[in-house]
Amino acid sequence: MTSLLHQLTLKEDPHPDTEFYYRQQFRIYSEPYLIWDRETWETIFSTCTVYRVEIEGRYAGDLIIEDIGRGTKYIVDFSLLPDYQGKGIGRAVLERIKEMSRRLTAVTREEMLPFFLKCGFVLNRTLKNYYFRNVDGYFISFSGGSQDRR
Repeated sequence: MTSLLHQLTLKEDPHPDTEFYYRQQFRIYSEPYLIWDRETWETIFSTCTVYRVEIEGRYAGDLIIEDIGRGTKYIVDFSLLPDYQGKGIGRAVLERIKEMSRRLTAVTREEMLPFFLKCGFVLNRTLKNYYFRNVDGYFISFSGGSQDRR
């Protein structure tokens, strides 16, 4: 695990390839309601900053951030390929992104909520049927210094 973290790079992708990221999501997500179409990827790339998570120079996942103003950044997507999950890489990526922003927010799924809470995020509210019928979203936030529950 430690050697993987030493090989971790998080770098901005200034010209994200829609087709590449579109294909990667099928390797990451098993729930069909989480799969974005190509048009959604293009829209996201036009308004957000994409960071590639790489291990030893190979794609391991991505972090997509939208600057929503006043020092707050919204995590639009944060995903790692299955081979890189559960190895501390996600936590390391979040620590790096926390250094770049005063406040982070996101909506996440129930199965990811414990991970974000362990990384210092707080649950602000539950969004009923956010992803799909009977699949709620959880609005979370992290504030550098003090956790605010607004």
